[in-house]
Amino acid sequence: MILWIASYPKSGNTWIRALISTYLYSNKENFEFKLLQKIPKFIQEKFISPVVDLNELKKNPLKISEFWNSAQLRVNLNNEIKFFKTHNACASYKGRWFTDETNTTGYVYVVRDPRSIACSLASHSKISIEQAVSDLLNENNIGLNGPYKLAEFPGSWKINYLSWKKKKKFEGIVIKYEDLIDNTENEFKKILVFLSRFKKINIDEKKISKSIISCAFSNLSKMEGEQGFEETQNNKFFRKGKKDSWKNELNLDLRKKLEDNFKNEMIELGYL
Repeated sequence: MILWIASYPKSGNTWIRALISTYLYSNKENFEFKLLQKIPKFIQEKFISPVVDLNELKKNPLKISEFWNSAQLRVNLNNEIKFFKTHNACASYKGRWFTDETNTTGYVYVVRDPRSIACSLASHSKISIEQAVSDLLNENNIGLNGPYKLAEFPGSWKINYLSWKKKKKFEGIVIKYEDLIDNTENEFKKILVFLSRFKKINIDEKKISKSIISCAFSNLSKMEGEQGFEETQNNKFFRKGKKDSWKNELNLDLRKKLEDNFKNEMIELGYL
């Protein structure tokens, strides 16, 4: 069964993957980029190719929704708990749901202030900040990944967040990126306690502290500079890791667009 690490893009998903994989799979809590492969992104050729011809799918990328279920059933054949990363909304496309209780047992959803995401997304994807804001607002937002243009359906920031938060068919936990920054130890422990409901995990305070130190943003950024990072697209992946950098990067008009469109959710989360 699948345990998802889910989020809108540039919300801290990779940081949480780094923390979890270091705690569960590393040698003496020393982070290495290869550990992230223990929590791979679901929309990859190796998971989709057994159920569909990728060359045919490339001609019509949106048809990938027809194979979500069969691809997940395939990775669940041995019935073990598996971690996967996704930026997909937990929603349906043409009546086909991204996942269901047959394939999924739970999720960790990390949510981040959309104003911060806009700044990070613009830098990461080398697009204008206006385009980044437009993407966040776009309910039909779709990304195409890799040489076969595998489609991912994040939707708008609001749709993405609510689609996971309101999913009642399987258990989940919502973690605020900003809380993870302010109190990393407490929030990471909260994640581990939740995951221990599905997988045998011993909660060790010393291991938690060592994993956090190893996955500090300064360390991840340094390692990326020295070794490179395969998930980087056009720019540095690990940017600032701060929570309020938008205050210096986002103009008033763009702030207002996001705040007006996401007012209820931002108030609920304490962003307004």
